[in-house]
Amino acid sequence: MLKKLFHVLVLSLAVSAAWAQSTPSVTVQLRDGSRIEGRIEEMTADGTLFLRVSQHDQRRIPLGTIALIDRVGGASGLPDTELRAAAGPDHLLLLSDGGSVRGRLLAIRGGQGSAQEDQPRSYVFRAVDGSERNYPLGQVSRIYTGSYPFAAISGSVSPGLDPGVDTPGAIRVPANAGWVSTGMRVRRGNVIGFTTTGEVQLSSNPSDRAQAAGTNRTAPNSPLPNVNAGGLIGRIGNGAPFGIGNQTSVPMPNDGILYLAVNDDELGDNSGGFVVSMRRLR
Repeated sequence: MLKKLFHVLVLSLAVSAAWAQSTPSVTVQLRDGSRIEGRIEEMTADGTLFLRVSQHDQRRIPLGTIALIDRVGGASGLPDTELRAAAGPDHLLLLSDGGSVRGRLLAIRGGQGSAQEDQPRSYVFRAVDGSERNYPLGQVSRIYTGSYPFAAISGSVSPGLDPGVDTPGAIRVPANAGWVSTGMRVRRGNVIGFTTTGEVQLSSNPSDRAQAAGTNRTAPNSPLPNVNAGGLIGRIGNGAPFGIGNQTSVPMPNDGILYLAVNDDELGDNSGGFVVSMRRLR
């Protein structure tokens, strides 16, 4: 009996090892900052990514919750110039030859685990000029899925809503820029004082505007889906986001660099921004 169990265990380990060796791993970074390692089996036309994490664990991940699909770098050490380009509303496909294409990822087809296993793996991408292209697996390095939320940049805002930065040391947080680094390193328990001015426009609806406290609606796929859309939010490094809103002081939950953002799930149609002054209270 023990001998039989031993053979079953050896066979199971051999199958798992063969599975692991036969599958190139990718890193899927979600918009909440978490990362999942696994093998892409396919992405269907409805925007569902099928990711095989282990032999018996397949995840179904909606494209709207994904920030980055990285085949080469584990979603770390990302170049600043790349992050700036990824902060825009278009998906950004990076090629192994150094080229890039803007547009939208439509599907991932073919290869092991897909409905078309007899076909080679390809990424179906619609470029901004409307052309639809198929990219073989070996040509694709990374895909940012629009409005990359962890880009520490200070992008531009629409002139009509930009209050300007007149206060020394203040930080501009554009509504369409994702996460903006304040450059301030904090420690857990530090209390930081905030003074926030400005207004953001969250859609084409003229009344869909917010000050630091946010609107009276939520945004389901935003960093904080249960907090008012358009409100000022913070994050320490790659930690969990937290609300700031119009609070004048907030204790810091972790050690690291403080980042700020506008809480929304579609940044491409946003404009305006906040100007935030910060000071250490204790």
